[in-house]
Amino acid sequence: MKGFILVAHGSRRTAANEEIAGFAQRMTASMKGGFDLTGHGFWELAEPSLAQVIDAQVAAGARDITLFPYFLAEGKHVVKDLPSVLAEKKAQYPGVKLTLLPHLGAIPGFDQWLAEQLQGSNEVNG
Repeated sequence: MKGFILVAHGSRRTAANEEIAGFAQRMTASMKGGFDLTGHGFWELAEPSLAQVIDAQVAAGARDITLFPYFLAEGKHVVKDLPSVLAEKKAQYPGVKLTLLPHLGAIPGFDQWLAEQLQGSNEVNG
């Protein structure tokens, strides 16, 4: 069984966390069933935590989980924190494959795509 988890920072503002939850639901719905289980987890300030979501997906039968860091830059959470949680969870669940995708800002072509979207938005609103 395959799982997918969008990992975001988390906020003290409930509305911001709800926005991430909604985004994760819409995004995974658009992936056309590529995963059996989908969800989102927060690094800090909100729940569910990344560890909680990994535990829940493993408990539900996931044996291959892909994690997508919804971060623009290669900061401390991307470089140090997320890999350390993955190492811990890989040790806890040796039979589960955990894959950390590149963070949002590192996706090839993301900058060009965003520029096109913003240019189109400017043309409509300009």
